[in-house]
Amino acid sequence: MQTKSYPHLFSPLKLGPLTLRNRVVMAPMSTNLSADDGSVTPAQVAFYRARAEGGTGMIIVEFCCVDAATGRSEHRQLSLEAPTHLDGHQRLVEAIKGAGAAACLQLQHGGQGAKRELLKDGIAVAPSDVPSRKDPSKLSARALSEAEIEYLIECFGRTAELAVKAGYDAIELHGAHGYLLTSFISPMTNQRDDAWGGDEDRRLNFSRRVIQRVKQAIGNRPLIYRFSADEFSPKGLSIDDMERIAPKLVAAGADALHVSIGTGWTSFDKVVEPMSMPEGWRLPYARRIRNMVDVPVIGVGQIRWPATAESAVADGDADLIALGRTLLADPEWANKAQRGNDAAIRPCTSCNYCVTLSSGIHGYIGCAENPRTGHELDSMPDAGALRGTRAIVIGGGPGGMAAALMLDQAGFKSELYEARATLGGGLIASAAPPFKEKLGWYQNYLEEQLKQSNVSVHLNTRADMTTLNGEKPVIVVMAVGGNALALPVEGINNDIVHDAYEVLMGDSSWLPPVGGAPMVVYGGGETGCETAEYLSERGHEVVLVSRSPARHLARAAEMIYRSVLMHRLTDNPNIRIADNTTITAIAENGDVSLQTTIGEQTTLTIVRASGVLIAQGRRPDVAMTQQLLDAGIPVTAIGDARKGGRIGDAVHHAYDAVHALCATQAKVKQLAC
Repeated sequence: MQTKSYPHLFSPLKLGPLTLRNRVVMAPMSTNLSADDGSVTPAQVAFYRARAEGGTGMIIVEFCCVDAATGRSEHRQLSLEAPTHLDGHQRLVEAIKGAGAAACLQLQHGGQGAKRELLKDGIAVAPSDVPSRKDPSKLSARALSEAEIEYLIECFGRTAELAVKAGYDAIELHGAHGYLLTSFISPMTNQRDDAWGGDEDRRLNFSRRVIQRVKQAIGNRPLIYRFSADEFSPKGLSIDDMERIAPKLVAAGADALHVSIGTGWTSFDKVVEPMSMPEGWRLPYARRIRNMVDVPVIGVGQIRWPATAESAVADGDADLIALGRTLLADPEWANKAQRGNDAAIRPCTSCNYCVTLSSGIHGYIGCAENPRTGHELDSMPDAGALRGTRAIVIGGGPGGMAAALMLDQAGFKSELYEARATLGGGLIASAAPPFKEKLGWYQNYLEEQLKQSNVSVHLNTRADMTTLNGEKPVIVVMAVGGNALALPVEGINNDIVHDAYEVLMGDSSWLPPVGGAPMVVYGGGETGCETAEYLSERGHEVVLVSRSPARHLARAAEMIYRSVLMHRLTDNPNIRIADNTTITAIAENGDVSLQTTIGEQTTLTIVRASGVLIAQGRRPDVAMTQQLLDAGIPVTAIGDARKGGRIGDAVHHAYDAVHALCATQAKVKQLAC
C-alpha cells in the first residue's frame, strides 16, 4: 500500500456554520432513479449513501426541479414541490448525514433546456422568445411574463423551505449549463429590455432575487451558486464576464461559488468532457474566479486522481473539489485516497458510457467500469452452496478480467486464460489511438486487482476443451472477442492487407516506412476512424474509405467523443476521406481500386497504397461455445463474444453472468404480509 497522504484535500472546511470533514464534494448528477412523480426512491437513497460512506465530505444531491409544470428537464427528475415529497427527502438526508457527509440539495429550473414533452403546455419558458431551429416561424421557448417571473422566484423559495424541513445542511442554485438562472444572466439568451434584462446589471436581477428569496427560506444555512465560468458559445458569457459577475453574486448572498463550464446545447462537450480533455483542465477557470471573491470556491471537472485534487487545493485553484463521474466509477474514492491507496481506485476514464446509459426516456445512471452504480440495492454475488467450485473465464480483456474477479469475490475457484502474452484484450486496442490513453488506467487497475486476488491467471494459453480436464466447471465465461469479417474483395489476402484491430493491438512491426505511398483504411466505423488517426499520428498519409456518407462516420461511437473525433478527422491534413466508396480490388503492387457512387453516378479510381488495413467489423467466434454446449458444460458469452459493443457492455455482461449464476443458489424468503 502507498503511504501518500493528501493533507490539504482531507482537511476540514467551514462553510458558514457548517463544518465539512474534508474538501471532497460529490458534484450533482442526474441519476434518473426518482419515481415518475419526482419522489425519492430506495435506489436513490442507496446510491447516495454509498458515496457518503465512501468518505465524501459533502453530497450535492442532483438537480431538483422547483416547478415541474414549466421546468422539468428529465422524465424522472427529482422534485420537492409539496409536503408529499418530504418523507423521501428526509430518508435521503438521514442516509447521507448518517454516513458522515453533509447533505446539500441543488435547486433547478430547466428554462429553455426543459423537455417539451413533459411540460404542461408543451412549450418551454425562457427570458426571451426562442425560435425553433427546425421551424423559425414557431417557438421552442416563450418569454416569461413579469407575473410568471415572480411566481418562479417564489417556487425556488418554497422548495428551499421544504428542503430545510427535510434536513438539508445547504442549498445549491443551478445557475450553469444554460438552465433558467443562466439564461437570464447570459446575453446570448436574454434579449429583454426591462427590469429583468438589457444591461448586465438588469440581467442579474433574477438571480439576485432568487438568492435573496432562498436565503430568506434557509436562514443561516450556506447557499452555493453554481455557474458556468465560460459558456464557450457565440455571444455567451466568457471568463472575463464571470470575473466581473461573480462578486455580484456573492454580494447578493451567495456563500460559496461552484465553478462549472459550458452550455448544454451549444458546448455540451465542455459540460461533459470527452476522454481527450486533459486532467484538471478547468482548474485555471476556478482559480480566476477565486481571485475575485472572498468566499469558498468549488472546482470541478475532469479530476480523476487525488494528487490533482490535492495540488488544486494546495496551490489555491479551489477550496473544495467536486467529483462527478469519478464517484460513479468508485464511490470509495475518498476513503482510498485518504489511506494513500491510489492503486485501488477504480479510475474514471471519461468514456462517457454513463451518458449513453442515461439518455432517452428509459435512461438510468450507470458506469462502464462499475456495474453496481445505480444498482446498490442488488445483493452482492455469492456462490452459496457452489463456493469453492471451479469457474473458468476464457479471454483476458476487460470483460474477462472483470468476470474472473467477480467470480473470485463470490467464492468460486476462478481461472482466467488468455492466449496472448499480456492481459488487456480489447482495452489495448481501444487505448492505442490518440487521446485515449486514459483507458490504460483501467487496464492497470484490473491487473492490480488480479494480483491482489485468488484468480489463477494463465497467459500464453489458448484455451480449448483440454483446458477443462479435471473438475468440471460450473460455468465457462467466453470473453474471447470476435474475428474479422471475411470480405469478398479481390486481393483481400495479399501481403499488404492487414486487420486494423490487430494493428491497434500492437501488431505494427510490418508497417511500411513513413513517406511512401499512403495507407488505405477500409471502414468508416469507430475502429476505422481511430485507425486513421493512429496512422496519421505516426506520420503516415491516410485514405479513409467508407461505404457510407462522411456524416455517418463512427456513427455508433459515443456522441460526445464522436463530435470531437469528427472535427479532428476533417481538420487533419494527413487524412483524406473517400466516402460513398467501396474497395473492389487490391493488387499485389499496392494499387487499390475504389468505386464511388453518389446518386446514380459511379466513379472508378485507383490509389497506390503502401498498405491496406481492414476495419469492416468483427463477428463472434462461436466454435468453442458450441463444443462446450455439446459437452453439457454451462457456458455464457460476454462482450464481443456475445455481440460487438463497448467496454462497458462487456463488464456489465460479466456482472449479469456472475449474478445469474449466484441466483441459482439464492435463498428466497416470503413476506409476512
